[in-house]
Amino acid sequence: MKDLLAGAALLVVASMTGCFGIPSAVADDPQVPGPPIPGISASGIPMAAPVSPDRTAYALGGAHVLGIPYDEYIRMTGKDWFPGMKRANIWYPAGQIQGHTLERFFPGIGPVGEKILPGLGLDGPSIGQSVDIGEPNLENAIRNGGPGTAMGLSEGALVLNAVKSALATDPTAPAPDTLTFATFGDPIAKSPFSESFLTQNFPVGSVVPFMDYPIPAPVESQYHTDQFISAYDSIADWPDRPDNLFAVANAIAGLATGHTAIAFTNPSMIPARNIVTEVNSKGATTTTYFIPEQHLPLVLGFKYLGVPEETLNRLDAILQPRVDAGYSRNDDPATAPISVDPVHGFDPAKVTAPANQATFGGGADPLSQITSGALAVLGNGTRADGAH
Repeated sequence: MKDLLAGAALLVVASMTGCFGIPSAVADDPQVPGPPIPGISASGIPMAAPVSPDRTAYALGGAHVLGIPYDEYIRMTGKDWFPGMKRANIWYPAGQIQGHTLERFFPGIGPVGEKILPGLGLDGPSIGQSVDIGEPNLENAIRNGGPGTAMGLSEGALVLNAVKSALATDPTAPAPDTLTFATFGDPIAKSPFSESFLTQNFPVGSVVPFMDYPIPAPVESQYHTDQFISAYDSIADWPDRPDNLFAVANAIAGLATGHTAIAFTNPSMIPARNIVTEVNSKGATTTTYFIPEQHLPLVLGFKYLGVPEETLNRLDAILQPRVDAGYSRNDDPATAPISVDPVHGFDPAKVTAPANQATFGGGADPLSQITSGALAVLGNGTRADGAH
């Protein structure tokens, strides 16, 4: 009888709201569309965000060092996850990790280095200074440029975090349906799978030596964030059992293999179980994409030396249990992410080759990429094929 009365009451309320023009939340309320973001299809397949030619990718690169195709890296960051967007490269100093440290120990070394090799960066700017300059640049670009996604690779992600923090309490901030954030290799990443090196080793408020960068407090943002992490990247995926030397050595190798290359991955390279979405107190979501490489970073180098795939898989089988013991996420096999995938995982050299070749020319193999970059530096920007 109670169920019958409850059903009748619901029917009466629904009828009255329809008759008197009060919109029904079930049938008549228009759902406010969220911003276009990556996700998982109904069949369980990871997919990119819908093509969005009316939105802008506000992109920032990592540290600006010689020998990398810096502008091309920024242009390509996240393009296969957020296709079809207009691109806006946001300038900031993008200082190297040593900042002003060498100049403090060896006064005058900065100008000497610039005379020898312009852009060497032996004396700053520091990462902390770079973030301070990048924050207003990015925020102004967002406010003036319209709906879009702010994308930051490595150091650039620190700028995104600063802007998110500033907008969290700003009453004039853009609406949540007009702006999202996407980080790649975030140096202060925290995810359901792991934490970054910095957040594990430096408490909130402490200033990181060399970097002149204070660790910020976590902020509850009103905006959706997609964070992309390469498995075993020492910057964004540091082992939480650092007494495991196998895990530490592999993570250091992961800095070279996956930290930058994560920005050039695509949805085909990640299993659905490695995608986790969390909701904060403001109702905003953060989705983590934990993307495996084809082999352990310690093993990938052998691939580039021509070692057969069968041997690489054997090396993975021997080393991975030792490496994975350094991460508590692997304690329960039922919930552990897939960290190595020889079939679908990404090959760092392959995904970075298009940017390197577009900028420096040369071949697609790792040795050719390194050689072409070095020759371009020594030749003051001249490509390996003679172009500029």
